[in-house]
Amino acid sequence: MGLVLELETPEATYILDMSRDGHFAIDCKCGRKDGNFSGTHLKNASGGLEREIAQYEPARPETKLEHSFYMSQAILLDRLREEHDDAKGQQPLVIVCNDCSREFSLTRNRYAELHNACFQEYNRKIIAAHRPETTL
Repeated sequence: MGLVLELETPEATYILDMSRDGHFAIDCKCGRKDGNFSGTHLKNASGGLEREIAQYEPARPETKLEHSFYMSQAILLDRLREEHDDAKGQQPLVIVCNDCSREFSLTRNRYAELHNACFQEYNRKIIAAHRPETTL
């Protein structure tokens, strides 16, 4: 398994799976039903993106059930740049959890913020793990 970066927030855990081609995942805080997430659906997405997500098969197909949302970073980022770029005045992509209806809005900039925050959290954990303990 490759490097997996996680960012915990009150609404979800955002995950960057850097193994293989790289994937972006969202685990909604509502939890799983029957051990699996029921997936997500999209609001205001182009038909092309919805088809891509529905047809997308990761190397390990079961990973789609292990997360609320799971997608190739390259495909997702390409679509965010083309169709959901706040710098172009475009609307965010809204990913809706099928288990609780919580909405996750993504734009190109929001994705970049989450991406950077995942790396910052990873670096924070590495530093904390290697910080010598002081005794008083």
